[in-house]
Amino acid sequence: MKLGFSTIGCPEWDWAEVLGTAKDMGLDGIEIRGLEDELDPMKISIFDKEHLEKTREQLRRAGIEIAMLASSVTLGSPKGSQEGDHQLHQAKTQIDFAAQNKIPFVRTLLTLDPAPIPADLQAAQERYCALCDYAKDKGVRVLVESCGLFSDTLLLGYFVRQANPESRGVLWDIQHPYRYNHERPCQTVENLGDEIRYVQVKDSVVDEKGQIEYRMMGLGDLPIYDAVRQLYLRGYDGYLTLEWLKRWRPELRDPDVIFYQFQAYMETLLAEIENEE
Repeated sequence: MKLGFSTIGCPEWDWAEVLGTAKDMGLDGIEIRGLEDELDPMKISIFDKEHLEKTREQLRRAGIEIAMLASSVTLGSPKGSQEGDHQLHQAKTQIDFAAQNKIPFVRTLLTLDPAPIPADLQAAQERYCALCDYAKDKGVRVLVESCGLFSDTLLLGYFVRQANPESRGVLWDIQHPYRYNHERPCQTVENLGDEIRYVQVKDSVVDEKGQIEYRMMGLGDLPIYDAVRQLYLRGYDGYLTLEWLKRWRPELRDPDVIFYQFQAYMETLLAEIENEE
């Protein structure tokens, strides 16, 4: 499996520090979820016309890829709404950019809230199928994250399988189905199967007030080992990417500590799983 980190974990770093750290760690990829003060991937300066070719060359020399564009596109706005049309247009723009730059995945969400809240599932289904049809000949998969109502991965699996198999897929965020739908990893993997194309990892506990408190890898109670083992047994060879939510929670520990601890933890965990065989 491949390791990477999301830029959501290092909002104060510039591109040189992001790329330099990934190269120093020997990681496979970087997930783009904002850079410095800009969250929209289409407005990040490293991807503008003036800097794009230089960015491509820097990535090539470092042996690192952009693993995914983690967009904020949502699918669940009411049918016929102006917001729904806007989100669809934004997603197509990002799919085109990903195709031009050989970025394999673009993330979409049902809703921005990771907790299960109401959404227009029929409209979301129509939009998702339209996006997968749009992406099918572009070498890009449009992923739906396992959050919101899709923390229920039985529902998520059904939803995704209505779309074009060449360009559909699931982003499994290990936390949400476990926290909100009480799913064990074996159940999630059974529900989603080979639709799992990308995995985000983190660790956490729930405090006495019922709030999620993020921890360094191995210091929380998320079933990370079980999740990775289930993926390994199924032959998954894609990304395990750290999503450290420091952009939204600045009180969290700095990435120069967290990223390296994540790498050491995951490499040890993967070695243990491989040695079980």
